[in-house]
Amino acid sequence: MEHFKLNLESDFKFDNIVVALGNFDGFHIGHQSLISELNNIKIKKGYKTVVFLFESHTKDFIFNQSSSRIMSFYDKLKRLESFNIDYVFSIEFSEKIKNLTPLEFLEFLTENLNVKHIVVGSDYRFAKNRGGNTDFIKSYMNNKNLSCTIVDKISLDNMEISSTKIIEYIRNGNVELVKDLLGNFYSIKGKVVSGFQRGRNLGFPTANLDISFNYVIPKEGVYFTKTIVDEKELYSFSSIGYNPTFDNKKSTIESHIFDFDEDIYGKDIELCFLKRLRDNIKFNSVDELIEQLKKDEIICRELIKNIK
Repeated sequence: MEHFKLNLESDFKFDNIVVALGNFDGFHIGHQSLISELNNIKIKKGYKTVVFLFESHTKDFIFNQSSSRIMSFYDKLKRLESFNIDYVFSIEFSEKIKNLTPLEFLEFLTENLNVKHIVVGSDYRFAKNRGGNTDFIKSYMNNKNLSCTIVDKISLDNMEISSTKIIEYIRNGNVELVKDLLGNFYSIKGKVVSGFQRGRNLGFPTANLDISFNYVIPKEGVYFTKTIVDEKELYSFSSIGYNPTFDNKKSTIESHIFDFDEDIYGKDIELCFLKRLRDNIKFNSVDELIEQLKKDEIICRELIKNIK
């Protein structure tokens, strides 16, 4: 997979290509149906496959905000490596792009980049004031003697699949359902930083995660997790919240990695959420907290046996 950073003056004239358009936050199974269609077109017509990404979310630019997201731009690039895509085209969203008309945007794709086929979801909207839709794409591509595919929305057990709904499920702590909708476990990435050192004193040392990207954070509580360190997948349990037993003033994300005692301060790690175990509890004593942590570990180790 090759990645090309574009601007509106880009005039690459690639070989014939089929492109999928969308914000693709999470690359959930609905998005993956677009990727499958891309690969079908490649087989039928011999076109190169492209996913077109904006490097920042369009809504964040338009509303001058930084909303929580399922994936960072770099997470998307990493995820795309598993989809057998030929190219990723990315462009930084800007005032100029925001004001492109639907016609101007499609002309950029077909004339500057040599796009021969477009794949989008049935609810896709684009260009200035979201004025472009699938009917406009069909009409434009037909007039140019080009083609497009409109992929119907899919559902899972009659549930709507959208990035917005998945964000809601993450915030509710329903990470097992989220896994079904994403096709993989929800995860966040960050750097290990020094914490209060309480975990080590309790016999449960933790990696404290500092997150620079505005990820959607799961509901406060304790989770069965997998912590990825130096590409090694290690089972763990993790806490999100204010640690009520110690009346923390700041919410933290901490991971206790099983059978692991390496110094990983300063390292980038990934935390995958497998199952929510319980709410945070304010214990009457440190001893009560330790007993509960031992129970949490037993539960997690039983879950690991079932996975293996």
